[in-house]
Amino acid sequence: QSCMSLQWHTGAEPIQAAGRVPGWAVRGKGRVLIPLTPQEEATCPSASVEAFLNSTLTTRLLPTLYSVILLVGLPANALACWVLVTNFRRCSSTLFLLNLASADLLFVLLLPFKISYHFLGNHWLFGEYLCRTMVAFFYGNMYSSILFFTCIGLERYISVVHPFLWKGSSWTRCKAGICVGIWLVVGLGMSPLLFHPQTSHISSLNITTCHDVLGKNEHMFLVYYFLSLVGLGFGLPFVLMTISYSCILARLLAKGRRYRQVVRILALVLLVFILCFTPSNVLLFIHYMLEATGCNNITYMLYTLALVFGAFNNCFDPFIYFYVSRDFRDWVRGTGICCLGRLETLVERASGKGALPLRSSEQSQL
Repeated sequence: QSCMSLQWHTGAEPIQAAGRVPGWAVRGKGRVLIPLTPQEEATCPSASVEAFLNSTLTTRLLPTLYSVILLVGLPANALACWVLVTNFRRCSSTLFLLNLASADLLFVLLLPFKISYHFLGNHWLFGEYLCRTMVAFFYGNMYSSILFFTCIGLERYISVVHPFLWKGSSWTRCKAGICVGIWLVVGLGMSPLLFHPQTSHISSLNITTCHDVLGKNEHMFLVYYFLSLVGLGFGLPFVLMTISYSCILARLLAKGRRYRQVVRILALVLLVFILCFTPSNVLLFIHYMLEATGCNNITYMLYTLALVFGAFNNCFDPFIYFYVSRDFRDWVRGTGICCLGRLETLVERASGKGALPLRSSEQSQL
């Protein structure tokens, strides 16, 4: 088995050199404890897991970025939920937006635990079960957001390409059923994370990690689980969303300058989707593909960075709602809030008096 020396990340490394139990190593993404023979200890040295757990990346940069997400995402998503709820009866197409905002709000409410974990040197103080809950919500937010974005794209496709296919209360009930189905699918998909241990005690550092170092018995399960999760939770929705938005953009561009602003809005939504979710899922897939072959790799360090930047979608989403939703602008106009009023003015100047409706029976939502 070939070995690679990693600067920040753990490869196949003897724990004895790190002050741990002889004959064990942390390899791959710094999360799998695998027993090594004495011969392997001598022939496969690499950088220590302490370097990664004590690095500025994990103890300063990551928690700082998550703190920014918390400070922006919490009030923004709470406000988004409130506006969408109060305007729900006016436009049934707010249903997907409301569920997306709710998923984002649940995510940011758990961020203080993750922030404290990293600021304390990757030391988890809150017990095994809360660690499992946080990990499940972390991944659940990403994949529920992907699915709700996909539903929004498919709904826009139907509204533009087949405007009379579904209308009225039957379509609203169908969307409600889809939302319930998404929450059930995401809950079932995240349930393995709730039933597998997520904490590990690192005696040499006197810390307990959450999801960063996992036992040998979890190795193959994680490989198959995350490869399946990326394929079904990201790959398939990505294809559907790309196709649906491409069809919408082609149809609207063919209609000329009248729909140019709508085209820009849809392109913006697709761009945010690609930038926030593609890097982390691609790196996660590459990492576990390499894990399956037994090769050490440094993708976990890159993945942690991609994951935190992907979490910024929780900050972007409320402003996308404001940009594309007439309900949001009507609410701002009615409340007279100064700062948001200025934002409304800028948006309307840029968009030419707001987004154009994409279906005749409803106000523009996305």
